[in-house]
Amino acid sequence: MAPTQVSEERCPLIQSKTEVTRPHERSNEHVEEQCHEIRDQRSRKTRYLLALCIMFVELCERLTFYGVTVNMVFYCQNVLMLSSPLPSTIALSFQGTCFFLPIIGGYLADAKFGRYNTIYGSSLLYLLGIILLTATTYNYPADYALSLGSKAGFLAVALILIAIGTGGIKPNVSLLGADQVKDEGQNVTQTFFSWYFFFIITGALLAFTVVSYIQQELSFFYGYLVSALSMILAIVLLLVGRKYYLLQPPQGSIVEDSLGIVWTGLRYKLFSKHSKVHTHWLDAAKFANGGKFADDTVEGVKSVFTSYPLQASYLNLKITDNREFPASGVLAFDIVATLIAIPVLDRIVYPGFRRLGFNLTPLRRMVAGYFCGVVSVILAGVIEIARKEVIKCDGTITQNVFGRSVNASSMSVFYQVPQYFLNGMSEALAVVTSMEFAYTQSPPRMRGVIMGIGLAVAGSGFYLAALLVSTVKRATDGSWYPADLNSGSLEYFMFLLAGMGILNIAVLICLAVKYQYSYYENEAPDSNKDGCGEHSAGNMVNSGTLSLSLPLANYK
Repeated sequence: MAPTQVSEERCPLIQSKTEVTRPHERSNEHVEEQCHEIRDQRSRKTRYLLALCIMFVELCERLTFYGVTVNMVFYCQNVLMLSSPLPSTIALSFQGTCFFLPIIGGYLADAKFGRYNTIYGSSLLYLLGIILLTATTYNYPADYALSLGSKAGFLAVALILIAIGTGGIKPNVSLLGADQVKDEGQNVTQTFFSWYFFFIITGALLAFTVVSYIQQELSFFYGYLVSALSMILAIVLLLVGRKYYLLQPPQGSIVEDSLGIVWTGLRYKLFSKHSKVHTHWLDAAKFANGGKFADDTVEGVKSVFTSYPLQASYLNLKITDNREFPASGVLAFDIVATLIAIPVLDRIVYPGFRRLGFNLTPLRRMVAGYFCGVVSVILAGVIEIARKEVIKCDGTITQNVFGRSVNASSMSVFYQVPQYFLNGMSEALAVVTSMEFAYTQSPPRMRGVIMGIGLAVAGSGFYLAALLVSTVKRATDGSWYPADLNSGSLEYFMFLLAGMGILNIAVLICLAVKYQYSYYENEAPDSNKDGCGEHSAGNMVNSGTLSLSLPLANYK
């Protein structure tokens, strides 16, 4: 393979004083050898500290992001004096954009700038955006006060900068952290993603409680100031570890090659008389079969086409949050349950299964997670039935919710705790594992893009949820999703979601039965294996076909 020009990411945006060989003077093999040497020189403790540092970076970023979004509607109403439905439209459009921009951020990291540089540059734009947003809420003297038009303009620029910053950080920060510990084996990589998600949830919890309280009880200025300080801390943490991080240089994204491989495969599948010769429709793009692409590149693209349906099957399990549980205090049950579930699974459950000789593979963990999600939705439907039965027997009680009088059941809100616990278990099992799965089963040159696409797919769940709710309301004349829960049948909607979740599990099992795990670079399947490993970038080692003939029986 001819050497490909790469940019050495050990020269980050802020240059160090050490001399670095120019990119055109080395090949990819030489760059990989240098990475191996750096890995050997770093102690295990250093690797773990660097991974922990990156987790704190993500905690600060999530605290900042949710600190911006948690009361965005109230900000637009109370500061900008916007009338409905503009505040909700602005908030939803901003969040939707933040989910789709990571595709671009992942591509830029893979192909142009490297993960560290992309994260660092995006963080600076992010910080500039939150500073502009904070400036719109300051109580200036009358002579210097901003007009509503000026505040709206600053808000637009601020949200654009924050969205771009999010797009550069989200698909790459988990990859940067996993790169620090991948030589420690798969079990350590699994542990990293578990605690990485733990830190994400912790940042969200701080935003929903501390920052939200400051915004409501003090002022938006102090609330956004906390978010700005959190982003500054994230940048400081990035700079502190920049001389020690293991940084993979950008080797060029294979997105363009992937499109060419897919096009070649489709042409062969649709128009060739010999389309059944190859075991996979993309094999026609290989050199050996008369194509234009290397075998390892084609195999990498094939693995992507296998893994995406597995990740997408989780979309429908989050729809219930739209309506049934609107109170932020109740939503904290979900967050707390996830925070409890992650260390319990990582420190007790997973090691226990390994000691018993049972391999909880990523796909098995995902099935277990989806199953918990389905049971959570079913339990929500059962509680809805019980709630209305209590009303029939005891009548209603009147309570005030966000300024609106509601005829509620006397049934305690804490009956919802079990379903939130199950939902937290679902996230700890399925969401965490999906990130690990995307990292370990993706070609190294496509990881940033794949993480970005995964976030975009997750973001599309918001739009699919809205479409499903709208469709159900029209089809049932609003009875399955009523404005007044006491006069409708919301439990049917819950059971519909459960049915969709069961279908998702069935699809996942069908895909998992034939799935073949792959390992790239020096990511060893043996958790006890230390060091660099034997497989260079692009070489794939198959671990054998996953045995899932009766998968649910394995979760007794």
